[in-house]
Amino acid sequence: MKVRFYATLMILLGAMVMNAQDAHFSQFYASPLTLNPALTGNFNGFYRISGIYRNQDPGLAQSNPAFSTPSIAADVSLLKDKIKNGALGIGVVFLNDQQNGKTFNSNEFMLSVAYNMTFGAKKRFQLGAGLQGGIVSTKVDFSKLQFDDGFDQNLNYTQSSEALNTKAANKGVFNAGVFAKYEFATGMRIYVGYSFNNASHYKENYILNSSEQFNIPFRNTIHGGLELEVTDRIVLIPGVLYQNQAGADETNFGLNVGIHVVRSPDPMKVATLFVGLWNRINTDNYTLIPELGFDYKNFRAGIAYDAPLTQQRTDGSAIGGPYAQAFEITLSYIGNIVPKKEDNYLFNPRY
Repeated sequence: MKVRFYATLMILLGAMVMNAQDAHFSQFYASPLTLNPALTGNFNGFYRISGIYRNQDPGLAQSNPAFSTPSIAADVSLLKDKIKNGALGIGVVFLNDQQNGKTFNSNEFMLSVAYNMTFGAKKRFQLGAGLQGGIVSTKVDFSKLQFDDGFDQNLNYTQSSEALNTKAANKGVFNAGVFAKYEFATGMRIYVGYSFNNASHYKENYILNSSEQFNIPFRNTIHGGLELEVTDRIVLIPGVLYQNQAGADETNFGLNVGIHVVRSPDPMKVATLFVGLWNRINTDNYTLIPELGFDYKNFRAGIAYDAPLTQQRTDGSAIGGPYAQAFEITLSYIGNIVPKKEDNYLFNPRY
């Protein structure tokens, strides 16, 4: 029975393994605290509020999203007037990842801290490091699953004889990251970051009184990009992200083009439309991701649509359509309690 149970459980979690196991976003740059702890407080302002929602394979579970991942975060950038050429970032982030109407449900609540500072006479080089820790709570609703030992000879299902863990399991989670940026000319920057996730290597156990457990594997993430103001109206933002976890690799790369549809000497009056096309490559899958965003008065909104080109179904009338799909929406705002005395040197990558 245990062999069959774990086989069922691996099918349930299979999509997580295929997608580098942890929850992931196409607009990863719009969720800085889930991307890299070193980006905490790394923005031009005093506070930042950001949110992202991903719905993957809508319709496959009929009345519920097959995969649903919302996240919300808030962080502040402190002590800019106390630390010479530096700032302290403190933030909090909540992430929920659920599958098939919360058959599998995971909640993460984490606190982040980061220190960023610049070097050089013109503050062109920036280096930061961040830590993140908190609690992850996971639960499987076994009432929505059926196992073969629960069926009688008439195929009526009663209950599995296995002692299953139906309570939420709380585990400690720890992440760390670094980030570097260099501005080699006015309006032209290059940046790169690295984060190490699941450092606690926490264990999950879904059978009571059992020594059979599995550890959540480490995840390594490398991200980088350029920001090039090619004219007074157009900015080019190419970027790349690479993730590795449990032998699964994922690479995202693409280009966003920003068009200043409203120009002004006052940065608060500039409105920018972003149009992008990205690609995701992982095990046996290739996904094309068109993206659209808008930036005005420190508000930033974005939307993305995933179209996996290598997962076409043979029956075009199947639930969910002929292609597996996903969409994301993002929203963020950067604010100040008091007016800024001067433009801050800290930089948040837009990709």
